[in-house]
Amino acid sequence: MKLLRENVKFIIVHQSATKKIETSFEKIKKFHLYQGMGNIAYHYFIEASGRLRKGRNESTCGTHTKASQMNSKSLGICLAGEFNNEDPEPTQLKTLASLLNNLLTKYKISKDKVLGHREVYNSATECPGDSLNEWLVSWREQK
Repeated sequence: MKLLRENVKFIIVHQSATKKIETSFEKIKKFHLYQGMGNIAYHYFIEASGRLRKGRNESTCGTHTKASQMNSKSLGICLAGEFNNEDPEPTQLKTLASLLNNLLTKYKISKDKVLGHREVYNSATECPGDSLNEWLVSWREQK
């Protein structure tokens, strides 16, 4: 399904919910293909090393957040890790901050529209984990 540029109003941040050291873009994509998603669910994936991997094309709806029909109005970014039990790597956060700033400019989105998956109305999830969600809250408060 097409995702029109003018419809992108949010960016949703996720965790893989797997140990970051054991998680790769390829493993997540393979799992999502097995589940019938047709591709990895996210538009971007940040590995434990901080390496940014491109997932779905930005002009294609993701399959990352069903709640509030977010797939039709957002881009999805996932970081490798289980952030209730571990912290994101500094390199992951540096990559995330850079990517978010670029996407905010490209899509003319304000920081308050960058949400952790759990912050989406009607999402019953702990994603993106406590430590990553705390980082997001702090990042949004920065000028």
